[in-house]
Amino acid sequence: MKFAPGFLPWVLLAVLIILPALGLSPNITRLLFITLVWTTTSIAWNLLGGFAGQVSFGFAVFYGLGAYTAALLIDRGVNPYLAFMASAVVAVIASFLIGLPTFRLRGPYFAIATIGVTEAVRVVMSNLSITGGASGFRISEHGPFRQVHHYYTALGAAAIAVAISILVSSSRFGLALRAIRQDEDAAAGLGVNPYQCKLWTHGLAAALTGMAGGIYARYAGYIHPQGVFAFATSISILLMPVIGGVGTVWGAVLGGVIFGIVEEELVANFPQIHLLLYGTLLILIILFEPDGLLGLLRRLFRRYGRDSQSKEADQALWGRSRLEGREL
Repeated sequence: MKFAPGFLPWVLLAVLIILPALGLSPNITRLLFITLVWTTTSIAWNLLGGFAGQVSFGFAVFYGLGAYTAALLIDRGVNPYLAFMASAVVAVIASFLIGLPTFRLRGPYFAIATIGVTEAVRVVMSNLSITGGASGFRISEHGPFRQVHHYYTALGAAAIAVAISILVSSSRFGLALRAIRQDEDAAAGLGVNPYQCKLWTHGLAAALTGMAGGIYARYAGYIHPQGVFAFATSISILLMPVIGGVGTVWGAVLGGVIFGIVEEELVANFPQIHLLLYGTLLILIILFEPDGLLGLLRRLFRRYGRDSQSKEADQALWGRSRLEGREL
């Protein structure tokens, strides 16, 4: 039977839409919700860190700002979906304020700057009275709590993130980002404006991350700076696409799914050393499979699939032009 890669995302979406009707337990629904939220942030980071090659440790800023924006607005009776849009807008504004100075830096200096910004924002938010300071903020939303409603909201956000990732990957803008990742100076010589491209990508990634933070805040009902602005949150967002396959459309999705399922067990069973486990996992992936789990799947398709089917599967898994001209 001929492999039809373009059909698979629609099948996956249909399955996820139908799942709640199968009578899932509240715990499973909660796990799926968290996984979808993480997947959205994973795809967002991949736009900047994967496609453009700009490694940022500061995405907790956008996640936290989105969470607090939605929390404050929902607590005052604003429609949740308007609050999520506001979360995205606030995150975009923050992305430009951060990106304007930091994107003049390159390599490790940019990464270090994003760490500093994250810690600074966390300290500020811990001392703001309007957000409850270090004690956190509790949301009082009118109406009953419907877990399935939250699930479908997270699913919609993840679907939007996947669609944006596919559009960027297959566009001229996506090719410009890949050129920047390979050689920024050479890309500039070909007419690409690296500074503007990185700023716009940063803003798009921040919007998705802020929206995910707002969706999580509404579900949780309580947030605090040590959680949503934590450095561990930034590490988690970065780790997911690296696990799945950085710079690919579906690698970020795969990494988010695996992380969402495994992360809760790691934190529950190893609360003191879960960051050490994340770091160890990151080192092992970089050493033995730099292209992530999707790279491993790609090798299997190329080795055991027929040529035509393998090429189509490769295109579906990796997205357009991921490794043009490179043979494994």
